[in-house]
Amino acid sequence: MDNNISFSKIVATPTLNSWSQAYNAGKLFAVLSLEKTQELTSEIESLNMLGKDLLERLEQEFFAIEDKNLESIKQAISSIFAREVGGVTISFAAGAFINNILYLFGLGNAAVFIKRGGSLGVALDCKDMTVKDLVSSSGFLQEKDLIVLATEAFSQVVTQDELDSNLNDLQPAEIAESLAPKIHKAENGKISAIVIRYANPVAGPPDTQGELGESLRAGEVIDEGIEVQEELKQERIQKQASPLNQSGTASALIKYWSLFKSKFRKPNFKIIPVKKIYLSVAVILALILISGVFLTIREQNNTKVKALFAQIYPEAQKKYDEGQGLADLNKNFARDAFTSAQKILNDNKVKFPTKSTELTQVQDLLKKVEEGLAQVSPIDKSGLDRSTLSVTVQNGSGVEGVAGKAAAILKDFGYNIISTGNADNYNYVGVTIKVKKEKSNFADLLKKDLSKDYTISKTSSDLSPNSSPSAVIIIGK
Repeated sequence: MDNNISFSKIVATPTLNSWSQAYNAGKLFAVLSLEKTQELTSEIESLNMLGKDLLERLEQEFFAIEDKNLESIKQAISSIFAREVGGVTISFAAGAFINNILYLFGLGNAAVFIKRGGSLGVALDCKDMTVKDLVSSSGFLQEKDLIVLATEAFSQVVTQDELDSNLNDLQPAEIAESLAPKIHKAENGKISAIVIRYANPVAGPPDTQGELGESLRAGEVIDEGIEVQEELKQERIQKQASPLNQSGTASALIKYWSLFKSKFRKPNFKIIPVKKIYLSVAVILALILISGVFLTIREQNNTKVKALFAQIYPEAQKKYDEGQGLADLNKNFARDAFTSAQKILNDNKVKFPTKSTELTQVQDLLKKVEEGLAQVSPIDKSGLDRSTLSVTVQNGSGVEGVAGKAAAILKDFGYNIISTGNADNYNYVGVTIKVKKEKSNFADLLKKDLSKDYTISKTSSDLSPNSSPSAVIIIGK
């Protein structure tokens, strides 16, 4: 994430009939809530899986767009929600930061608020809008803007006056912390929000109030159609160049002058005053010429280093941020993002001078990327690769959706889930783990991974050698 954007998430605890999530990947942010109004159709196992599927598709569609603008992003999001889901009420809001433009989208009574210069206004209002009526808007951002993406349930619990009083000069994490008690007290699983603070990395044009500024004054929804100014990206790259270290140049001149003076201290060296003046002038001119060449070469090298850094570092940072945002949502996608960032940094780190600021930043980011990879890697500390174990998850309790939920948990760990289904009966208690004899070393690892969410009642290595999966997990009561 760029250092000019900071944020914090607020998500309520899910209930049997409601679920919500606050999501981000790179410069894309979204809040989503789902409420079950009737029994779900057979192809939908749970609100949790439906919500994760919608957010995964959002991430895929957004990053597949080459030219990101209001219309292209709106079309992508519309395609995600084009098919209505029977028996489920959806509330959704999303925001995409492109340079200093904010693109907003929403449906299902979600809302987006923005506080600027002490005034709180509504940047996007989706009141009475169905899934088919995706609302969009865009506008320029300003220094210290505070943006809140909120589901319908959030706005029902937190009044606009309460939100205004909490949106102050504190950081987003502190703002979220002050709102959290009321959110959790409401016990409404549909509540989710993201608080975002924006700091403009470059000075904008004099009229950058744009639609967002007009919206705050008028208290209305901002208009559509502001296009991205790509020139700002080039300005930021050019402004990264720093002036030469003049003190270092002065030290070099003093050093060379001292060497020359030492030659004149020999007792047998005699020179008439006029020639001594001419020689001194010649030495000074020579030093100026040498230092000029030295400075020119140094400036050229610095420019090349900074240009390379500006080319590779933001891209690696973006991939790292994507991985961080997807770590809890989809570990497979998170691994892909971390791996891309790692490759960019490893391929280019040797091109930066030793002990340079740029190399230090590259190494620091690479360390973070490697830590992120360790968190989402399917390979356990013991060396076992979860992706090599094929697993079938069975419902042994009779409660709808339990097999799908357990399968999703194991998939996030990196296991190869080949199927879900019903067990031979619904009288199982706790979780039963069965593995083939040749895969018995996975028994303890499966037990450790599932113990975070379930009580393990039985573990064995007597699964039939003819079994299609290498392991069978039965979720009991």
